[in-house]
Amino acid sequence: MAETSAQNAFSRPGHWYKGCLHVHSTASDGRLSPEEVQQWYRSRGYHFVALTDHNVPSQALTLAEDWITLAGIEIDGVDPALGLYHVVGIGTDVPWPAPESARSMQGTVDWLRAMGALVCTAHPYWSGQRSADLMGIEGCFALEVYNGGCEVDDARGFSHVHWDDVLAAGRRLWGVAVDDAHWRDGDHDAGLGWVWVKAQELTQQAILESLERGWFYASSGPQILDLWLDADRRELVVRCSPVSAIDFVGDGPFSKRLLASRGQSLTEARYRLRKRQSYVRVACHDADGGWAWSNPVFLVGDKQ
Repeated sequence: MAETSAQNAFSRPGHWYKGCLHVHSTASDGRLSPEEVQQWYRSRGYHFVALTDHNVPSQALTLAEDWITLAGIEIDGVDPALGLYHVVGIGTDVPWPAPESARSMQGTVDWLRAMGALVCTAHPYWSGQRSADLMGIEGCFALEVYNGGCEVDDARGFSHVHWDDVLAAGRRLWGVAVDDAHWRDGDHDAGLGWVWVKAQELTQQAILESLERGWFYASSGPQILDLWLDADRRELVVRCSPVSAIDFVGDGPFSKRLLASRGQSLTEARYRLRKRQSYVRVACHDADGGWAWSNPVFLVGDKQ
């Protein structure tokens, strides 16, 4: 009844690793050195970080049993047809400068993929991109459903409408939450968005495999503790840390919000799958304004 990539994050063996997938340093326009950036995240319980400076590639490093860096880069440009775009490449030390063929957004994605990187669309709402601009872009594994820096500085950090539009159009795309910290005013733009990745071990290869397969969830606060499909009852079930609302979001009218009673909280919810529904994802919202986003469960051949 369903493709279970999102559920596999919770049912498969392995360990949970917390990571930052988009952050800047003095290698481009950040105010902290790469070493200071790593120390900030490591001292706060993260397990990995991808240094994604503008047009400056970073290298993967294994610095301790409990700490690694992923190779990364953020490339920004102006597409002749689409306008401003930013994409993040993770997992390979790409040569720089990029070739002439990488001027368009699709060309940049193709080049990064050819170099072996996973590619993520960065902050489409902040960039002024419309959902329609993303429909023809092939090769990205995810988009930033939440960008903390864009939200606290410019009130344009949430891109869940872009995400739902491309999902409803039949595209398979995961959602990540990131900081995009530049440290221009202390650390006000850091520690705002992250991913929890389920992987067998803390290595770049294992983390990249889990990211590509969707074995993770994104958060700016709450924890998603479990997610499973009750096939007998045709329900998707989620357990989470205490929250004020749990959303089950699907295509068209197939969505539902469950609210906690005043002064109470929710830690579990069920959603009955609808006829002709193509996907459903979960979003949990806590009393402090934080969100957690599951990756979508794609429903195929489900016409009952």
